[in-house]
Amino acid sequence: MTASRAPAPPADERADEAREALRRHWGHDSFRPGQREAIGAALAGEDALVVLPTGGGKSVCYQVPALLEDGLALVVSPLIALMHDQVAALKARGVSAAFIDSTLSRRAVDQRWTDAEHGRFDLLYVAPERLQSELFEARAGRLPVGLLAVDEAHCVSTWGHHFRPDYRKIPEARAALGDPPTMAVTATAPPEVRRDIAEGLALRDPKKVITGFDRPNLVWSVFRTEEKRRRMKALVNGVDGSGLVYASTRRRTETWAAWLDEQGVAADYYHAGRDAEERAAVQADWQAGETRVVAATNAFGMGIDKADVRFVAHVDLPASLEAYYQQAGRAGRDGKRAYAVLLCQPSDAQTRRALIDSAHPTGREVNRVYTAVCNLGQVPLGSRPEAPLAVKPEAVRRLTGFSRGKVRSAIDLLERAGAWAKRTPHPRFGLLRFEHAADAIRRRLAAMENRALAAFTRALLRTVHAEAFARWRDVDLRLLEQRTGLERPRLLRGLAFLEEQGVVRWHPPGQAMEIELAAPRAREFPVDHETVRRARRRAERRLRDVERYARSLGCRRRYLLAHFGEAHPPRCGRCDVCLGRHEPPVVTGSDEPALRRVLRAVEDGRPRSAWFADDEDDAPPAPRRDALCAWLARKGYLRLDDPLEERFALTDKGERFLKRQG
Repeated sequence: MTASRAPAPPADERADEAREALRRHWGHDSFRPGQREAIGAALAGEDALVVLPTGGGKSVCYQVPALLEDGLALVVSPLIALMHDQVAALKARGVSAAFIDSTLSRRAVDQRWTDAEHGRFDLLYVAPERLQSELFEARAGRLPVGLLAVDEAHCVSTWGHHFRPDYRKIPEARAALGDPPTMAVTATAPPEVRRDIAEGLALRDPKKVITGFDRPNLVWSVFRTEEKRRRMKALVNGVDGSGLVYASTRRRTETWAAWLDEQGVAADYYHAGRDAEERAAVQADWQAGETRVVAATNAFGMGIDKADVRFVAHVDLPASLEAYYQQAGRAGRDGKRAYAVLLCQPSDAQTRRALIDSAHPTGREVNRVYTAVCNLGQVPLGSRPEAPLAVKPEAVRRLTGFSRGKVRSAIDLLERAGAWAKRTPHPRFGLLRFEHAADAIRRRLAAMENRALAAFTRALLRTVHAEAFARWRDVDLRLLEQRTGLERPRLLRGLAFLEEQGVVRWHPPGQAMEIELAAPRAREFPVDHETVRRARRRAERRLRDVERYARSLGCRRRYLLAHFGEAHPPRCGRCDVCLGRHEPPVVTGSDEPALRRVLRAVEDGRPRSAWFADDEDDAPPAPRRDALCAWLARKGYLRLDDPLEERFALTDKGERFLKRQG
């Protein structure tokens, strides 16, 4: 049931209350742009779509209403670290907040839902997957939710760069909560993503609060060079303060961190291949200033709140301009000058295309992975195994000949399509299923002469979810250790003994991924091939946008603002293009035919991609074409009219030149 609402005080009075809450808990006397409008929508019970730039204070938009309204603000957030950081910050400000995530035992999770039901929190943070859990479904109707906030809302959009399918199920959870007003907040949403968010979350006539994407304190630069290390050395030596270096693969983050260390820069690396404790230590050292630079994949950064980052450098082409803008936007949150630098070379696009190919298998390739998993698990056609399959992705890779990324993507896609449920191995969790009904096991306990074994079995019954009598369930070994007082080796021996006695079936923690088929094995799983193709086309379109940005001859800031659908001046006066930071290309008389051909193509209205055909014998190489175009623009023969579509127009000087040529 949604929290009941008393008659609303006048808007001015509510605005004063909001400012007082901001002053009391955050120490600020005034709101940042957009915050007041977003808070006003929440206090009026309206849905809202809030797009504020990175570092623009998005979380305050739902945190302040949570303090002023009766009931609970339920916040859907995608990352555990992000939830922990926000809850810790709120508690430090005297706000009652909590989170529910996989670090908690089932009993602790149940207790937090109970506390939320009884009004003990102002804000409760949960991952979107939690809204599909049985505990949530049992509690939803009794939770006094006055506001549902969806953080990092671009995750609902298939156009977004962090798409999470569970975000699409949030409208069902909203209905179960009694239909509270909903606020979607994000920093990276061009027009198509904003439309997707509103539709995917079923927002009703939302108030749109879009303050703009412009970060005037950021200096945007692109350097197309094969000497990336030389450029990086100039950057770290020329800019004081901490920084981030984003690379496209885990191996490259390690290589860059090692090289920076050799240059005397305190550096470390961060990617999903490191364990959770190592990643937390890397982040903590960087935020404390003990590490100056972190080289990372896109796994690092969402929710990071470090105000004094002076530079963010990308040493490979990013997957999308949305990802680039969000990552680069982690620089200069204190409002002081900071630098966003992209270092690239022609071969980078080939690397990114290989990553797209790896992340977007075809429907036929997906089914080859489905067949390989079933074959490795020795599952006959028409059969559905009772126990989960222990599958090593490396074995699937060897059987199919696919890359690791393609195998991982296909397994994830099959999970989203409903073919199976997968469980990634964790050293703390095993899988267990009881072989007999609870009453039968209790009768067996009563007859046991071995008291230690009986006590161990009782502790197991108290620890494992009751569903383990019907299907496989996780066992938290750390919790079981606490309840039995046994160390891990003795604990594992006890579980193995119970399996020998026919009391349980048991899978200890291992290196293999565990996959539970949702239906009997089919010859092929019905994959939606068009959906697969659309996803690949979207990824290719995003890469094309990044390539255009990297080779654009116009103002960088203008390009980015145009991409996000905002008005823009023709020049910012401080990016690499506006400041003339690049050596002018050398043009000789032998280039005149190609220059004239470019001007004729522009006169005919042809786009840049159609100026030359790659299979022409006399066509200059792509880098040379870019250099000639840059020369024509620099010398005033061409004018860039549309940076996104790369449409140029002849200047008066260009028209006069063509007339003289006849």
